[in-house]
Amino acid sequence: MNILITGAAGGIGSTLIRELNNHSLFFIDNLRNGYEQNLMDDDGSLLGEWSQTSITEPMDDLWMDVDFDAVIHLAAITSLPDCEENFTEAFDINVTGTANVLQFCKNRGIKNVVFASTSAVYENTKDGLLVEDIPINPLLFYSSTKMMGEHMCDSFRKNYDMNIATLRFFNVFGPRQDYLRDNPPLLNYLVREFCNDRIPMLHSDGSQSRDYVHVDDVVELIKICMEQKVDGTYNVCSGVKISVKQMAEYVRSALHKNVEVTYRDSSKLWDTKPNLFSGNFPLKKSVVTKETNKTSLGSFDKAWKELGWKPQTNLETLIKKVSVEMKDLYFEES
Repeated sequence: MNILITGAAGGIGSTLIRELNNHSLFFIDNLRNGYEQNLMDDDGSLLGEWSQTSITEPMDDLWMDVDFDAVIHLAAITSLPDCEENFTEAFDINVTGTANVLQFCKNRGIKNVVFASTSAVYENTKDGLLVEDIPINPLLFYSSTKMMGEHMCDSFRKNYDMNIATLRFFNVFGPRQDYLRDNPPLLNYLVREFCNDRIPMLHSDGSQSRDYVHVDDVVELIKICMEQKVDGTYNVCSGVKISVKQMAEYVRSALHKNVEVTYRDSSKLWDTKPNLFSGNFPLKKSVVTKETNKTSLGSFDKAWKELGWKPQTNLETLIKKVSVEMKDLYFEES
């Protein structure tokens, strides 16, 4: 198959392309949040053909001689504070970029699309167990742009008879997630700090918990959706909650570190973005507190019943495994 992947240099995309190496792969990634080495094998050779462009640019002239069988659209700005601070850029990439990708698929006759959405669209849902048919009403900019992307997918699905799998990723963890950004995913932040013999600074009291899912399980569902030409919206979760405190202990144990973590007020989580809290209309600290302390738990029942997909749930083992993998990838001398 000829497969186009946007955001291939990110944490999920770089794992996916290694699992699809028996296909002809084509990448779009401008490296805003990804890394060039993620697109390469151990010998430094690209794992496919790469266009270092943005999905906000016109795409119709790309690989004109290729008949694509599927498009996997992963490219996005995914950091919540990054989206709040750079909301026009987030809109351009997450919304206009998604429109460009869908238009490209329509123009080139590509019927099968996988769109990466997020569990963040449930941010104001009060239900304890998050299922796909709950009404969504997000307010933060990242989750709002992803909801707009979902609406566009619905439009192309219904109006143009395209097969679009909308996958709501919960808290994906894997060794290649971006650990250098200001607010990295929790596991990758912990590994970075422990490996540099620094004390991790966490927020609230550590009891807040989220539903974490391993990147290999995410990739497996993407492959199923692509191969089965799936059309619909699915949660991508483990159905298991891990608290911040548990995550920190699992990582510390895996890396054999004696350093203890520290905690501070939950409202300070996004203080790496001081511009958010200055000017005429500063972001309310209560918004950050709410986001920091929220708990999420998803149901994968729909994906199991309709697609036969079931995630791994031994998260302690998986978290420790990823911690060591990340250390070996980026901190070999630590």
